[in-house]
Amino acid sequence: MPAAKELMLKEYASIDSEMPCSAVVEKILQSAGQVLAVFERKKYLGLITTHSLVTLERGGTSPVSKKAGELLLDPCPEISPDTDLSGVLAVLQQQPVIAVKSKQGKLEGVITGSLLALKLAVSAQELEKELDAVIAFSSDEILIADREGRVLRASRQFEDNFGVELDAVLGKTVDELEKKKVFYPSVTRLVLDKKEVQTVIQSRRDGRKLLATGTPAFNDDGSIFRVVVNTRDITKLNNLKQKLEETELLKNRYQQELVELRQGYLGSSDLIAESPAMVDLVRMAQKIAAVDSTVLLTGESGVGKGMIARFIHSCSPRSAKPFTVVNCGAIPENLLESELFGYAGGAFTGALKEGKIGKLELANKGTLFLDEIADLPLNLQVKLLHVIQEGVISRIGSTREIILNLRFIAATNRDIATLVEEGKFREDLYFRLDVIPLLVPPLRERREDIRKLTAAFLEKLNRRYQKQKSFSAEALTMFEAYQWPGNVRELENLIERMIIVAEVEEITPQSLPGYLLGESKKESFLQAAKGDLPPLKEALETLEKELLTKAMQRYRTTYEIAVALQVDQSTVVRKIHKHKLS
Repeated sequence: MPAAKELMLKEYASIDSEMPCSAVVEKILQSAGQVLAVFERKKYLGLITTHSLVTLERGGTSPVSKKAGELLLDPCPEISPDTDLSGVLAVLQQQPVIAVKSKQGKLEGVITGSLLALKLAVSAQELEKELDAVIAFSSDEILIADREGRVLRASRQFEDNFGVELDAVLGKTVDELEKKKVFYPSVTRLVLDKKEVQTVIQSRRDGRKLLATGTPAFNDDGSIFRVVVNTRDITKLNNLKQKLEETELLKNRYQQELVELRQGYLGSSDLIAESPAMVDLVRMAQKIAAVDSTVLLTGESGVGKGMIARFIHSCSPRSAKPFTVVNCGAIPENLLESELFGYAGGAFTGALKEGKIGKLELANKGTLFLDEIADLPLNLQVKLLHVIQEGVISRIGSTREIILNLRFIAATNRDIATLVEEGKFREDLYFRLDVIPLLVPPLRERREDIRKLTAAFLEKLNRRYQKQKSFSAEALTMFEAYQWPGNVRELENLIERMIIVAEVEEITPQSLPGYLLGESKKESFLQAAKGDLPPLKEALETLEKELLTKAMQRYRTTYEIAVALQVDQSTVVRKIHKHKLS
């Protein structure tokens, strides 16, 4: 509510108390508010108005011979600048003019009935304009109705929400509009009936859903003065939410591709196949890549099942879509479900408030590679079977179903058929995965590939470490004669070690570990100690890496490795990442 200081006229006319009446009349007719402030030696005395002059004339006193100081309005009401509008109006009912004075007695301004009416009219116009702007430019539809439910105002958004021109709505009651099915139910009618805030979901004929909230505004006596309704198209909100989720999904995919680029995986789907066994395998992989059948890759640890899976994806119609890897043995069991399916915001303690997209959803329209599938817990095997068969998932803590279009490739180095017999793997999931089985041969059965694999690893690792190392013909012959129990992974790890440790540019058999010649690894290390002594740190690093490689070939989880090596599981995970073992 405005105060007197906002309503008063500050540019009032001032005169001296000695001014004659004739000059006073002329001055008052020239003033905008027809009011004069009279001062004597800068001291405020009072006000003169046209009304006060007429009052003197009617009272039988001729003002002609008088001076300004004798023509003052009596009494002249005075108020403070902070007096509110109701106080101003109460005084104006008694007197036509008011002096606004400060606590120090200084005249701050004057208020007359005509000036107040003008200011209030201007203020009302500004408020009207402001209200129109708020209603017109609100992102939500706004409707205002009176106590009878008659529509007084509505924003243009109403036309978009309900498909009805505003002219057909303004002045109509909500009961009439409800009967015509313009909207149903009427939230305004509910507010008028229950005299409290109401929220309803309204349906349009085209299927769109609108969320309408009605709020009552009360008079001092408790009766409803107005009902303000805000309506929002929740169909649009759901579409925006879906677009936001798609953007989040795209961001996660880009992050995954960035990680793969940094690790040198992306685009490395070319296979080296010189041996008959690998040629047959590649030919079969190219054949099945054209269809979406589920593939089960089996073979010893380190043979390159992940490379075969990526090769199948790169040759398939889904090659431009995501290739997402989930290592079922590397993720703790209590986190695996949320990693696969994702979760809604606040689904459990510690969950992100915005939720998380799972690997299944992240791989949508592409390929999901489930490595170490035999380590998948039984309770998740049931859910995975449902996803493969139905193509539908729900995030943890959510009831909304998400339709997926996925190609599944699974891999394991264990005998799943035996696990099924032992009750450690579901038979129905096994048969669903084993649609197209592919056995990846160990490196000792594809010796023709060893030289090309060595050349490929040399090129990659020389580039990584900025070296120019090579292997002599004798060293390559030793490679072809060795049994490689760790398969391709062992070959790559050995080449990396030689590039880092070897002091010569061309690596000969003398620089290779003795176990390649048939010695035990223990004897190999003792032999190295008798000859050129490597730095202790490098020797420890090499031994640590070989121990981890051997443990990963023997055990299926980081927990089992930690028990065998008598260290914490976190230490195993950290050192596996440190040595870039997979």
